[in-house]
Amino acid sequence: MNGNHCGLKAATLTATARGVRFACLAASLFGCLLVTAELDYQRGRALAADEGNDPLVASPSAVHTLTLDEAYRLAVGNEEQVKISERELVKAQLLPWRAVTLLTPRAEVAGTFTRNKEEIAFTGVSSGGGGGTAAFPSVIRPLESWVGTFSVTQPLIQPAFIPSWQLGKDAIRQNEQRHDYTVREVLFGVARAYYEVLRAQASVGVSEETLKLTQDELKQAQVRFRVGEVTKTDVLRAEVESARAERALITAKNNSQLTLAVLGRTVGVASVASVVEPTPPVSSGEQYEQLLAKAYKQRQDVRAQEAAVEVARQRRNLVRARYFPSVGAVWQFPKLDSPTFANRDEFWTLTLNFQVPIFDGGVREIDLQEQNENLTQAQLQLDQLKKDVSIEITRSLLAAETLAATLETLKKEVSLAQENYNITSKQYRVGLATSLDVNTALNALNQTRTQLNDQTYAYQVVLLGLDRAVGVFGQEYVVQR
Repeated sequence: MNGNHCGLKAATLTATARGVRFACLAASLFGCLLVTAELDYQRGRALAADEGNDPLVASPSAVHTLTLDEAYRLAVGNEEQVKISERELVKAQLLPWRAVTLLTPRAEVAGTFTRNKEEIAFTGVSSGGGGGTAAFPSVIRPLESWVGTFSVTQPLIQPAFIPSWQLGKDAIRQNEQRHDYTVREVLFGVARAYYEVLRAQASVGVSEETLKLTQDELKQAQVRFRVGEVTKTDVLRAEVESARAERALITAKNNSQLTLAVLGRTVGVASVASVVEPTPPVSSGEQYEQLLAKAYKQRQDVRAQEAAVEVARQRRNLVRARYFPSVGAVWQFPKLDSPTFANRDEFWTLTLNFQVPIFDGGVREIDLQEQNENLTQAQLQLDQLKKDVSIEITRSLLAAETLAATLETLKKEVSLAQENYNITSKQYRVGLATSLDVNTALNALNQTRTQLNDQTYAYQVVLLGLDRAVGVFGQEYVVQR
């Protein structure tokens, strides 16, 4: 019987040691895989950066001429918001592995030193083979003792595993969509800054043309004043208009430099010297219902909120899992320096634990009610977001329609203002118009040119904003999931 017991104990120890070694090997392998993946990711980015092909890495040095595509690429690689959302996504990818740890074994070593008031022992008597007797001491509680215990705990049934695993998957999907939405928002901010540079540079061109015209009118006024055809008032009025045009040109140039600095900050470079006029965006011509259906399907913030609803649902399921029983096994192997009658050295035990929750003071009920409210709140936020999306699309459509009509009228106004100025200027040279008429015509021409310039780029930004509202803006820079 004793031999069978020793054999069983040795076999159990061997199997347990193999299980512990396997668990340690699996944990080490998983850690190595994570480290290797991170190193490969960083090495790949470094090699791509050396070759100049990585869209996520860009040099912070000055850029002389910048295209819109290059601005998008630089912003994706340099913008802090994009990098922050990337880190959030990496953290979310750890959640499924956190759920796996609910079912993985745990091993620990515990040590205890005990000193009693006095030793408790008794003397036993054993019969000898020749009919004699022998006395032997038996210790019940030694004066001092050391106990070391190696324990292995293995959860067998864990109700929280499935909702925790699904929660991690939904959280990954939510953060993926949030990351993509952040990239789109950053790219749209780049587009607005880029078109603001174009508008400012066009304003410089309008100011330069206006200054040239005022200088020509000043020369004509001076010539006519010298021959006595006009009074000094015409010359003074022309000088005032020329000085005003010079001031407007200085303001326009400074504003252009400021927009270039803002664009450089947006894309993450030290400075930008100039930009290239991109191909103007065009309207898709789709109706409101088509655009709205496409937005509900493709917008990343809507997808992220849908995932947030699922996350809230799984959090509620986690609370529900606390109503179900759990099962686990514990194996303990003690090592004693002073074995006793009741506590023997290397006498292992295997325990199967059942835990059935009955009543915890109402904490689960409160938590469940709270998670139900969170789920309802997430669903209401999704409904609110969809309504906001519909208003955003309506606003973009109406703005695009308004600006398209405005551009047509402004083009006619510029043509008429140009013709009116040419006629008035010629009439002034022959004495059929006054200098005030010329200044009025020139100011009207400058005003309509400025408005046409502003509304032209505003219309292009509105078209990009419509693509953003639908969720198709910057598709080539966002991972299609």
